[in-house]
Amino acid sequence: MTRRVVERLAPEHVRVETELSMPLGAGFGASGAGALSSAYAINEAFSLALTADGVGEAAHGAEVASGTGLGDVIAQNVGGLVVRLSAGAPGVGSVDRIPVPPLRIDCIVRGPLSTEEVLSDPSVMRGVNREGERALKELLRRPTLDRFVSLSWEFARRSGLARDWMEDAVEAVEASGGMASMVMLGDAVFAVGGAEALAEFGDVISAKVCLGGAGLE
Repeated sequence: MTRRVVERLAPEHVRVETELSMPLGAGFGASGAGALSSAYAINEAFSLALTADGVGEAAHGAEVASGTGLGDVIAQNVGGLVVRLSAGAPGVGSVDRIPVPPLRIDCIVRGPLSTEEVLSDPSVMRGVNREGERALKELLRRPTLDRFVSLSWEFARRSGLARDWMEDAVEAVEASGGMASMVMLGDAVFAVGGAEALAEFGDVISAKVCLGGAGLE
């Protein structure tokens, strides 16, 4: 997918190196992040004068064409706890944010889950779309962090995406006072609080919510 961004934006041959600190194929949006960071770097290196939305649109288009995702890029470009209000690339789709501090998020990963396979399966997508619309309506009635996590877990179960082992992991985190749900789309669980309980199910990866979104350093 990064290659698609390079082919679209770079006016000449360029070498791109990406350093990834999260597992691939586990639902962390690595493909979208790689495309978006490359688009920002190429825009700067070649003085293309694209706005943040323009950079994001190029990365979003590459992700959709590659079948690796539909909504990661716009969320990554904005940062924070993003709520999608309408579909589309940055500058086209609309989002809002639930105000949160830079929360620590703990995750465990059991293995990869092919986003492309899920997105290309009509029967799975019917359930995803139906339950996604329901969950979004419920979230917008009370847009809080607690409601976001609980509706996320409802969506994972009702859509059929959740794996059997996740039920035990989520229950263990909740019993310890935390909140947890499935990482979309990955054979993985994320938690807010309850890291010790989560560690019983695998090696814990920790990160923080970035409130500023993508950019250059």
